[in-house]
Amino acid sequence: MKRHTITIKKTGLEILIWMGSIIVLGFVVLFAMYSYRGVEREMARQFNREQGLLAQQTAMGIEQYMHDITNILNLTIHIKSVADGDPKAIEVALENAYLSLRNKVSFVFWENSQGIMTLHYPENVLPGLEGRNFSFRTYFRVGKELGVPFVSDIIMVGGEQNKDIPGRFETFVISFPLKGKDGKFNGVIGCAIDLANITAHYVAPIRPSETGYAWLLDETGMILYHPNPKWVGMNLYDIVLKLQRQGDSISGVQTIRHAMEIKNDGMFEFTFPHYPNQKPVKKLLAFSSVHFLNRRWITVATSPYSEVIYLMSDTFRNTLILGSASIWFVIVATLVLLRINKARTAASERNKWAERVLIAHKRLETIFNGVPHYLAMIDSAFVIVDVNERLCDLYGKKREDVIDKHCLLDFPESERMCHLNIVEKCFKTGSIVTERDRRVDIHGKPYFFDISAIPLFDNKGEVDNVVQYAVDITDKKALTEKLIQAEKLAAVGQMSAHVAHEIRNPLTSVLLHSELLEDEIREHGDNEEARELIGIIRGEIDRLSQITEEYLSYARLPVPKKQLVDSEAEVASVISMMQPEIRRRNIQVEIKCPDKLPKILIDPGQFKQLLINLIKNAEDAMPSGGNLEVSLMGIKDNFLLLVKDTGYGIPQELTRRIFDPYFTTKDNGTGLGLALVQYIASAHDGWVHVESQKGTGSTFIFSIPFPASQTVKEGVSIS
Repeated sequence: MKRHTITIKKTGLEILIWMGSIIVLGFVVLFAMYSYRGVEREMARQFNREQGLLAQQTAMGIEQYMHDITNILNLTIHIKSVADGDPKAIEVALENAYLSLRNKVSFVFWENSQGIMTLHYPENVLPGLEGRNFSFRTYFRVGKELGVPFVSDIIMVGGEQNKDIPGRFETFVISFPLKGKDGKFNGVIGCAIDLANITAHYVAPIRPSETGYAWLLDETGMILYHPNPKWVGMNLYDIVLKLQRQGDSISGVQTIRHAMEIKNDGMFEFTFPHYPNQKPVKKLLAFSSVHFLNRRWITVATSPYSEVIYLMSDTFRNTLILGSASIWFVIVATLVLLRINKARTAASERNKWAERVLIAHKRLETIFNGVPHYLAMIDSAFVIVDVNERLCDLYGKKREDVIDKHCLLDFPESERMCHLNIVEKCFKTGSIVTERDRRVDIHGKPYFFDISAIPLFDNKGEVDNVVQYAVDITDKKALTEKLIQAEKLAAVGQMSAHVAHEIRNPLTSVLLHSELLEDEIREHGDNEEARELIGIIRGEIDRLSQITEEYLSYARLPVPKKQLVDSEAEVASVISMMQPEIRRRNIQVEIKCPDKLPKILIDPGQFKQLLINLIKNAEDAMPSGGNLEVSLMGIKDNFLLLVKDTGYGIPQELTRRIFDPYFTTKDNGTGLGLALVQYIASAHDGWVHVESQKGTGSTFIFSIPFPASQTVKEGVSIS
């Protein structure tokens, strides 16, 4: 700061000077606290999004792991000789399945129609299983009575002999029923999977932060994996009750529990012990669901809140200490100077008082330069009164080259330290003015700042100076952009993983059937059977091509070119085109439309694509035939298309997911049909909804607004 000559005139003026200094410092501290809280919350949110991506990637890995197993078993049970219960064919199929899955399963087995363990491979794993009766097992009863695949509960060992161990996991079973063409039940084929192999590869290595970790639990809340081995096998909610009885202060767990029951993923803050410490701490949590067959697991990533914001908390603590010391110093200095002022008539006392003021002034200068942000003081003539060292270093200037210079006239545009629009508004309003995320190019390099103008008042209550306070958020903004890019890459990765998965399965099928075809030709020379196996191979290749085409269609969907379209004529055209397939499936179609229905504004090609997808979806829901009703109507200013089937319906828990890309309940589906329908609806300012109950059919409702007749002319395309 500049050196000034001090002349003491009135005690009241001195008090006002020191009070103004205290107010300025108070504003600086308050603004620092406000900025810190905002940055802390944003850092926590961004970090939890990264944890969410880790949880999603872990869930995708486990799903891929389980889908590889179930797809091989599913292909195996569809081999005709295996489905008919031929022991030799089953033995060969089990060996081939194990060779494909040897790194993922402990062994594969066949239990005959009475539940007797007839074959298992390799034979040296758990010898003595042959001949044992497992008909009482749930997976066998489900396969026999319901004819569907089943994943068993986790089988626990250890707790029976060691009472102090709550139970450790060893294995679980996936089984598929064998049924011949005549519908006869020929037992189940399945495999045993070591849960430790899954957790060791996908869960245990996850480290979202320095002491953060991941864990795994099932849909009932039972913990399948946790760094604390004493919690493995216990129910999370029993642990919560135990901690509450002990008097531990935990919070937020019930909200997370409810979210895990109804959502596939989520991010939360809560208070809970962080292993290996037992004391509850504030934590960040993100979870994602794993779905396979009848099971749903949940992957969880957690980190202590303190590890996310430790750097900001240290900076804020130092700033707060510095500000507090400054305020106390100003108060003490003021009291001392007021006492000295009583004897101002003596020249010696006056000089002593002035010298102490100068010392205080220098200390304030040290504090001013010590604030870890950019400060400039500007008077009402827009002349720079003072700046701190950090601001000078940013622009590469010396303080003497900046002080007493006009903000606008004495600097070129690229070197101006003042933000005149903010400063001028502060002078006019007499209140703090803040502008966030402002870009400033300094020496050709872009910076981003949160800038505030803080007014300083004279003894008349008028603003005579403004403190310009700037916080550099360039690094935070760059971090935000990187996180957004990471989320985009994660989405691309998810699609790529799905494409790879869908391509891998047909290739595995081609390999399996090629081996069977080779054996069949070698042993029997039956050309009819060889042609059948070749047909299977071609079917799988066609399926692969269809999936690839659907992916490309979804990725390259163009911007709609809207035209006035007769909806009834378009529906009739699509029904006529699909009539052979509808007759083959034994489906009765009825079209309902009022006599006078206005034309709709829509892309004709996309409208046909939407109709085809909805009708195909209805056909797949009625494999044994049924009734299909297509209704057109207008309600107020909206056009409605209703496609109603009498199929098996959609379970309530799946209705919220059926429009998600890549989600499907069909064995050969890609999950893009209904996602495409939703995209078309959104692109035309409309919506699509489904009403369904399991066993009673489904009704899909598509709606878009009617065009305004005075603004749209028939035959004109609107992009």
